[in-house]
Amino acid sequence: MPLPKTLKHRLIVLLLLSSLFPVVLIGSISYSSMYAMLKNKADKGIASNLHLVRLSFENTLSQLNRASQQLVFEGETGSKLDTYLSTDNLTVKRQLGTQIMNEMSLIHFTNPTLGVIFYYLADTKEVIFQNSQLAPDFDLFKLPVLAEQLSMTYYGPHTSINPLDGNRVLSVIRKVNIPARDDVYLYIETDFKLTDRILNTDDIYRDTFHLFVDQNGTIAYSEKQDVFRTGDTLPQLSGVPGENGAYYLFEEISNQSWRVVAAVPKRSYNQEIVRWIVQFAVIAVLSVGIGSLLALAIWRMVYKPLLHLQRNIRRLKNDHLSELAGYEREPLLEFAEIHQQFASMRDRINELIRDIDRNARSKRRLEIENLLYKINPHFIHNTLDTIRWLARVNGHHETDRLVSTLNKLLYYNLGKGRSASIRDEIEALKHYVLLQGVRYNFHFEVRYQADPRLLELPVPRFILQPLVENSITHGLRNKGGDPGVIEVAVIEENGGRVRLEVRDNGYGMTEAEVERMLSGGGEQTSRTGLGIGWQYVRRMLELQFAGKADMRVRSGPQTGTTITLLLPVVREKEDEHAESDGRG
Repeated sequence: MPLPKTLKHRLIVLLLLSSLFPVVLIGSISYSSMYAMLKNKADKGIASNLHLVRLSFENTLSQLNRASQQLVFEGETGSKLDTYLSTDNLTVKRQLGTQIMNEMSLIHFTNPTLGVIFYYLADTKEVIFQNSQLAPDFDLFKLPVLAEQLSMTYYGPHTSINPLDGNRVLSVIRKVNIPARDDVYLYIETDFKLTDRILNTDDIYRDTFHLFVDQNGTIAYSEKQDVFRTGDTLPQLSGVPGENGAYYLFEEISNQSWRVVAAVPKRSYNQEIVRWIVQFAVIAVLSVGIGSLLALAIWRMVYKPLLHLQRNIRRLKNDHLSELAGYEREPLLEFAEIHQQFASMRDRINELIRDIDRNARSKRRLEIENLLYKINPHFIHNTLDTIRWLARVNGHHETDRLVSTLNKLLYYNLGKGRSASIRDEIEALKHYVLLQGVRYNFHFEVRYQADPRLLELPVPRFILQPLVENSITHGLRNKGGDPGVIEVAVIEENGGRVRLEVRDNGYGMTEAEVERMLSGGGEQTSRTGLGIGWQYVRRMLELQFAGKADMRVRSGPQTGTTITLLLPVVREKEDEHAESDGRG
């Protein structure tokens, strides 16, 4: 059946088909795959959470084991307990008792997950060295056994024997190997909140509850006694989820052969699948309805504006801006031409944008390089080397030192690359200050403060010298009274930025002078003393950091000037990438 010739009818037919066909096709093949995917997602989520519960309980039992090792006969505390129980000397007994209690307190302090700790004499049912109050009717050997290993017995979650607590805890009873006695046991239980924190970590199904099954398959603990009672036998699941009435069971087997089982209600387990089916049905109905509406809406709202847009794009492409006007009826084939003209216009605009960006970057780079390379560096270096050797041969050591310092400074300032480390920048600044100290006949001092961790961070080359030059030449020169002081600080700021600060105690500037300097006016900045150096700093920050850097000036008459640069921290790889972009 051929399609109708009008756009309206074609849109209605095609949009209805495009709405119905995916719904029918996807609905017919996706149910089984979605069911398997959602079921696998649920199984993995439950298994992952159960794995964390099992690891948490194993780690807790391991901590109980390590803590008990320090309090039995093999340890120092166990030896003292042996002497305490065997001696009749009250003084010695009291001293040993104090030491044992102190050591137990230290172990409890260094293991915040521990709760009640005491020694129990089974023959006399006597409790010694307890660290908290105990219930009068407790029976250690009737607690739900989780696993037994050699001289230790682990007990699953049970109510704490501390009557003031009443929460669920894990515990261990370990026999103390004392030669003279065979009835001494050590009891340790966990902190009262630990078990609840572990069992309440399930964020997938809120109504999931847990069971603990001992080595014999008997339920030692159940969070839901009306469904799974303590003492009942739970069948082995062999690591595969099983069904039990209205619940799915998932298990994890520990290294001590006890098992932790998660029971998930089938209703909760299947709720995501049911939700997906409902959502799919709703989407299918909406898809068909929206498809029908779109067929009409597109014909009324899009087709005529598209024709208008096509004509305007063609005129815009040919620079006929004054001819942009309304639209007229055109054949259906004009859609192809609209897309073609639009693609051509888009490519042209993109190319123009790239050209503008390349030209702007090239212009800024040429401006900076023009400021840096106004002299021939090779000629200057060779000439200075000649002067330095002549001074050394003639015994003019001070001249030799100054020329060598100047040569090092020029090597740095005219070096390749826009970036250098803060360490190199400060070292070059020291050379510059040494030369200026010889040049001027007034005394000034430069102090440096830099966090050693920041010295290897990259910064724009030649960024500090123009600022210090401004302080020397226009802030301190001819200043009477106290000697001039310049402080250079490199400090790490919050938010991944580093602060470079140059402070002096010179004349200072008025607010109007500061404002003119920050505005970037050429003649005005020269009058404030920064001139070409300040222009270099501003343009280098703009080029290298693209608006992410910040410059601040704080000054006042006779109060000195502080210039602050806030730069983003650029690591070595990022800086190398920026260098390659600049060279490209």
